[in-house]
Amino acid sequence: MCLVLDFVTAMGLALFTGMFAMAGDSCAPDSPCMGQVGHGIAISLLGILAVLVIGLGCVIVAAISRTRLFIWALATLLLLPVPFAIGSNIANHASELSTVGPSHP
Repeated sequence: MCLVLDFVTAMGLALFTGMFAMAGDSCAPDSPCMGQVGHGIAISLLGILAVLVIGLGCVIVAAISRTRLFIWALATLLLLPVPFAIGSNIANHASELSTVGPSHP
């Protein structure tokens, strides 16, 4: 049951990662902040994938060694929001950078 919750949570976070692209709305076309938004999206998606792969690997190892499975699934569930939060912070910082500049009277 916990593994199903892991995959549902990962899919939801991956879908919400697409919203990071809206952080680049305030970026100028030639601004480097668009690249930073892209890095935030990549970190979020690859981090979610890495947590899932490592968590699933640990569950498989625990099943083979006949130890407690739910601990690894629960740890995966608790770690899934971490790369999402890091990617969100990077994308948010990029949108803040785009507004910094000389003010025009």
